[in-house]
Amino acid sequence: MVLGLERYEAINFGEAAAKFQIAKRIEAEKADELEEMLKIHEKLKREFKRILQQDDPSILKQKEPEYSFLHLKKDILYKILKNCVFCERKCEVNRYEKVGFCKCKITSYFSSEFLHMGEEPELIPSHAVFFNRCTFACVFCQNYDIVYTDDYIVEPKELAYLIDLRRRQGSRNVNLVGGNPDQHSHTILETLIYVKSNIPVVWNSNMYHSLELADIIEDVVDIWLGDFKYGNDLCAMKYSKAPRYMEVVTRNFLRAKDNGELLIRHLVMPNHIDCCTEKVVEWCSKNLGRNVRFNLMFQYYPTFKAWDYPEIARRLNGEEMKKALQIARKWLDNLV
Repeated sequence: MVLGLERYEAINFGEAAAKFQIAKRIEAEKADELEEMLKIHEKLKREFKRILQQDDPSILKQKEPEYSFLHLKKDILYKILKNCVFCERKCEVNRYEKVGFCKCKITSYFSSEFLHMGEEPELIPSHAVFFNRCTFACVFCQNYDIVYTDDYIVEPKELAYLIDLRRRQGSRNVNLVGGNPDQHSHTILETLIYVKSNIPVVWNSNMYHSLELADIIEDVVDIWLGDFKYGNDLCAMKYSKAPRYMEVVTRNFLRAKDNGELLIRHLVMPNHIDCCTEKVVEWCSKNLGRNVRFNLMFQYYPTFKAWDYPEIARRLNGEEMKKALQIARKWLDNLV
């Protein structure tokens, strides 16, 4: 068993049920108004947690109700889209009519999907689905072609078929990435309604989602694969236009730890060892404990608008990589 990802492995061995499959087997009542829907959701959430704690894979043999906890979650998200607060920016735009910061309306787009062999060893082969758009505006975005365009419309039934197909081809998870998945949560949950496979859901995110969204999606996420980009708010605003960054992402990492398994990525950037890397590693060590996986990443390269920022307009040098590793080893006992 991989320390910190025990339940993920149990799902892959058929010894546990993926969270969305549990949510699909809890019957829900329908409601028209968002306030009433949220009251029903709060009640069923307690039932969901009770079943999850039992961790009995035999629930997969139960018949799915016509309208489930997962259906209710999907419908709540479609309601919230009328006054969108999916991310912490809380634009509150009506996405049925116009776009907010993420440049998304109600229709979701993706750029590609495939069996990805370049992820963490615990995850591969990973069925990566690259959604378009993002809730950040990173000047060094390495997927800017995905973030700033719309490619293929996501048809939930068709994407569900592909998820099941990739599972039969050997995928160990469905890895929802981008761009960013958060702004497409309504489409993702609708897709999961049609997925037949008992497959772990990996939420590959910048972790800038709102508490309102967390309350809905945390019951379908098996692994939070979160980017922890910065160790302070100034760098986050300068390079990603993300206000209150530390407050938001640390809150979400702590909540994710209690609602799934957690794998953190930190991309080391040139000239940001002291202000970001050390602060990130130290916070994770002090606040997340031993069962959290941590990936220190050295593949930064200047692209997109990074050339306009001389301090990050180059690759890492050997001394920076060495220092980042020393920092990680300094806190190693609490990280693994």
